[in-house]
Amino acid sequence: MDEELINREHYVYSYETDRQKKVWALIILSLSLFTFFLTIVGFTDGLSQMVASFLENKLGFTNKWSNTYGPDWWVDANIDIAALGGKIVLLIFTLILIGYFTIRKKQRRLWRFIFIFFGGAAITTIFKIIFAEELPNDPVQLITTTVSGFPSGHTTMGTIFYLTLAVYISRAQHSLKTKRFTLIAGTVLVVIIGISRFLIGNHTVTEVLAGWSLGLIWLCFCWFLDRYIKKKRAER
Repeated sequence: MDEELINREHYVYSYETDRQKKVWALIILSLSLFTFFLTIVGFTDGLSQMVASFLENKLGFTNKWSNTYGPDWWVDANIDIAALGGKIVLLIFTLILIGYFTIRKKQRRLWRFIFIFFGGAAITTIFKIIFAEELPNDPVQLITTTVSGFPSGHTTMGTIFYLTLAVYISRAQHSLKTKRFTLIAGTVLVVIIGISRFLIGNHTVTEVLAGWSLGLIWLCFCWFLDRYIKKKRAER
């Protein structure tokens, strides 16, 4: 009888936890969609201009030929931080993770990660093409070059990669404190990558907000899709 009661309490707790996750996912998705819409219609352009004026007044331009703000060391530091969301760095990390999942024979997790990362890269490229003022003649340059600053590619892909990685790592932890630390660390990393893009003037605040929101929209979509697939698999 006691064992049956314990199992029932565990089931209720699991159901409540699952419900809370769904609610939070819907909240994040709704806020991200709303934020992305605001960036598209130009509602956040005023904020971008305010931040740009503040940085220009406080830091000044790096030199008379540059459009970046602050001294050389400041620019270099932010470029190094932003590189964490760059194509080459993320591709290297992705290949390492693919090798790791292959060795561990985690096929479902491997294909899930590949879909999330490369699907996110495709979505980012599509939106950059949509908002590009001019497209290159060579199709390869659509991937290798920056055709549009909207949304920030470093911010979008950094959000997708590091939050996905943080979730994967947290699921392997048993301590609640360790899980929270992992998720917070991933979130902080995503935030500083985005901030580094407009601190020196490489992107506007609008473009960075669009990158964060688009990355979260894609992650929420993948999360709901994963839930749907698991539900269908359990019904068979």
